[in-house]
Amino acid sequence: MNSYQRVMNTLTGQPVDRLPVFAVLGAYGGKLTNTDLRTLFSDAYAYVAGQQAVQSAFGFDLVMTPFIYTAISEAFGGETAWSDSQVPNMKRPGARSAAEALSLPLPDPHRVGRLPVVLEATRQLADIYKEQVPIIGVLPGPGIMPSLIIGMEHWIETVLFDQELAQKLLDHTAPFFVSWANALLAAGADCLVITEGMASAEIAPRTLFAERFLPLLKSTFPQINGPKVLHHTGGRINHNLDLLPGLDGLVGVAVGSKDDLAEARRLIGPDLNLIGNLDNLTMPAASAADVYEMSMARLRTAAPSGHYILANAGADIPLATPPENLRAMLAAGVAYSAEIESHL
Repeated sequence: MNSYQRVMNTLTGQPVDRLPVFAVLGAYGGKLTNTDLRTLFSDAYAYVAGQQAVQSAFGFDLVMTPFIYTAISEAFGGETAWSDSQVPNMKRPGARSAAEALSLPLPDPHRVGRLPVVLEATRQLADIYKEQVPIIGVLPGPGIMPSLIIGMEHWIETVLFDQELAQKLLDHTAPFFVSWANALLAAGADCLVITEGMASAEIAPRTLFAERFLPLLKSTFPQINGPKVLHHTGGRINHNLDLLPGLDGLVGVAVGSKDDLAEARRLIGPDLNLIGNLDNLTMPAASAADVYEMSMARLRTAAPSGHYILANAGADIPLATPPENLRAMLAAGVAYSAEIESHL
């Protein structure tokens, strides 16, 4: 059974040879190929070479499209701050306010800025890995998308103090969210991970998400032609899990490292997949034995109910993470599956 079959079977509740294991290793590919991060995220060939190196070194059950949200902020006129040690961040947003953002044209994913680089990397990954290893596309959710255009502080202020203007901006940018999602799928992504920050407890309370942002997911998801996983963007999401079943095309939810896995399963029900729960930030300093035990603890909690994929809970795993810690995650997945098999 290859990784694609393993993941697809897990998502649909079918038998697998072992439990799938994910790790977000976009920038880590640059470390393995000695490629600086600006080149890695600006050159499709360099990025794909990094993902090939990650696959060769570890064999996780996915490859990822470039996890570079500054490509979106640049497409709306923003500037990027580059680093040698972590994925780039937004240096300056493209608009100074929500009102100004309403005058910005929506970028063409196939023509503007670094967006075509992401699509080209996706096509190349599909040429290499289609139906062998799942190709996972990553993009920001429609509720958090405006923060990439006007900055997080201005976006939260607008949401809290000018509901009408916030809704206008959401309505303005939602078509870009849909077109970008479908462009990734058309380029070869098998599944989309949608990182919706407004679903995170650290950013928005449940009532705000339920009243203002869940309806946006309900209206945009049916327009996207592929399976979707909702991601918490690094925070906690358990407080909203019971609201999510029934979203069009939703096949799973990534849970945060501070979310209770057993409670997550109770809240989301038996049929949706749970992904994650390992803390990114512990990975560089932990020993391989620690990572193995943390992984086994998650597996023993969540895997017996089925529909679970072990993964780190946040974005990119830090570059300082030793390779043996990553291999410990995979070893735990293999060992847990063997443990279950021996009891059958």
